[in-house]
Amino acid sequence: MLFDLHPKEHRKELFGRDSELEYLLEQLLAGNWVVVGGQREIGKTSLVKVAIRELKEKHGFKGAYVNLRGVRSLNALLTSLIPEMNSSRVKLDLSFSVNFIMGSAGIQVKRDAKAVSSLNELLNSVHEDLVIAFDEVQELSQASKQFLDILGNVFSSNSRVRFLFTGSYIGVTRILINPPSTSPLHGRPPVILNLRPFNDNTSRVFLRKGMREIGVDFNGEEEVVKRLDGVVGWLTLFGNFYAVRKIGLEEALNFAESEGKKIMIGEFEHFLENKNNKIVYTTLMDVIKVANKWRDIKRGMEIAIGQIDDKELSLALDSLVGNNFIEKVGRGEYRIIDPLLRKIDYSKILKPRL
Repeated sequence: MLFDLHPKEHRKELFGRDSELEYLLEQLLAGNWVVVGGQREIGKTSLVKVAIRELKEKHGFKGAYVNLRGVRSLNALLTSLIPEMNSSRVKLDLSFSVNFIMGSAGIQVKRDAKAVSSLNELLNSVHEDLVIAFDEVQELSQASKQFLDILGNVFSSNSRVRFLFTGSYIGVTRILINPPSTSPLHGRPPVILNLRPFNDNTSRVFLRKGMREIGVDFNGEEEVVKRLDGVVGWLTLFGNFYAVRKIGLEEALNFAESEGKKIMIGEFEHFLENKNNKIVYTTLMDVIKVANKWRDIKRGMEIAIGQIDDKELSLALDSLVGNNFIEKVGRGEYRIIDPLLRKIDYSKILKPRL
């Protein structure tokens, strides 16, 4: 069902991404690794999950999906990966000699095993075609050097393992895409697949098809697309409120905007967690609602918070671009990508909540 709020896992549920899915499968079957990028709620996880299922059902691959949200260390990565490798969905035939034992529950890490050597052994012990999807890979940026060393080792040693990454274009993701000459992945960059919002016509067709699936007559596509744009996550959220929960058009739109804003505020707060100058980012988002050119943005920032160094401003803008909160649309021009991001009052984010 198109208006199901869970990530899609079957091709028939995936709307408007046929060409992207075929390209993704083609690249993985050719042995390439792939980074799937794009703004939040654009359908990255659904595309990845459908690709894994297609590879399993039609090409004999094993497949593992690991959500890295909150995973900041290699120990945490190992802890997240092992249950998926033990899953009945994967059923890998593995052989170990150093860091693991095979117990009744599957793979178990020995007590004093180190994360780096354990991950290297685990991934190089695979003797079947396996695709592993790491969702939100930028979360591992604090451990990027060791993580990239592991990936370089696997790339050189085990061609049966292919990786599929999603994430913002920062930290470890940026290095993956453009590895320096000192990186073990230098000269082996992954393919980049960037998902864009649906255009207006595709958005309207998505809404009509979703409504037909549930047997609902609907003619409010223009208003929905005007307010939610072509972001499939928000269109799906509206469709669920309107067609599944039987809420009126205006109320369903308001609910979709309200719930979507909560999601995006949570994403922005997560982004701010490791930032020392949080007020720069919250103020910058509010300023970009009304100013798009670099010089106007700087003027707005200095009116709001006082003098700001050119370098600090540029780094903050680059960080927001890399995290898919804003996009650079021309030389020195920026805009907020998501329609619901444009509706948030960022000045309230840093205030204590009662």
